[in-house]
Amino acid sequence: MTVEQTPRRRFDPGSVAVATGATLALGAAVAYRARFVAPYRPRLERVSFAVPSGHHGLAGLRIGFVTDTHVGPLVSVGNLERGLDLLRSVQPDLYLLGGDFISDSPRYADLASRSIGALAAEAPLGAIAVLGNHDVSNDAGRAERALRDAGVTVLRNAAHRVETDGGDLWIAGVDENILAVGDPAAAFAGIPPGAAVLALWHEPDWADDVAALGAFAQLSGHSHGGQVRLPVVGTPFAPPGGRRYPSGLHDASGMPVYTSRGLGFYRPPVRFNCPPEVTLVTLASPSAP
Repeated sequence: MTVEQTPRRRFDPGSVAVATGATLALGAAVAYRARFVAPYRPRLERVSFAVPSGHHGLAGLRIGFVTDTHVGPLVSVGNLERGLDLLRSVQPDLYLLGGDFISDSPRYADLASRSIGALAAEAPLGAIAVLGNHDVSNDAGRAERALRDAGVTVLRNAAHRVETDGGDLWIAGVDENILAVGDPAAAFAGIPPGAAVLALWHEPDWADDVAALGAFAQLSGHSHGGQVRLPVVGTPFAPPGGRRYPSGLHDASGMPVYTSRGLGFYRPPVRFNCPPEVTLVTLASPSAP
């Protein structure tokens, strides 16, 4: 009996070279897009929060949320305006601003604030901001003055009452907690019992603290969504203060906290599967008991 042997496949260096070249070309294309395309294509995201019982009149209020614009060497005013125009198109009643307006130098504060101030002037209820760690590291006083001069209310462990036709909405602005000192108790100190309170805090990961004080929701940024999100792995890198709730909607002690991916970015200057965003927040009627 004879056994036929399968002929051995010859090593083909040409095929290996073609495969290697294709892999390198694909990698280069992905890298190019992650560096030069994806960071500058913002999306408009939408989320809704139910208001507390007894505050039905606030249902339907539309809030534009912008955070982590990072105007600086890598993010121009033109890039900022592209994202702001997405919110202009849906005409929010109020703007909330989550901090990290600039990067690398205090000189960018005036540039960022002028664009943000122009946006605030278009909203019937104006704009309210907290600072981020990059604002603090690049002269918090200058950033705060530039925003105030542009017509934006800046909260640092303080609250602001927004008067609407459907009742009062309180914004509790907590100072960022990396380079400054966030003090939720101070931010809530002047808010009357039973008020509808929306917390604004640059870092999301201490949201449980404002949940304990009675906020019905929190808006945050800081993490940029990690800037890179990998299949299966998810977000491999997130900064301190942005690791528990790195992106999207989460539950913090029964309170929803929404973490925006942010409009700008920081180093490394890439985004992969994590597009920049601005957010339209709609307040909804309380859930049925």
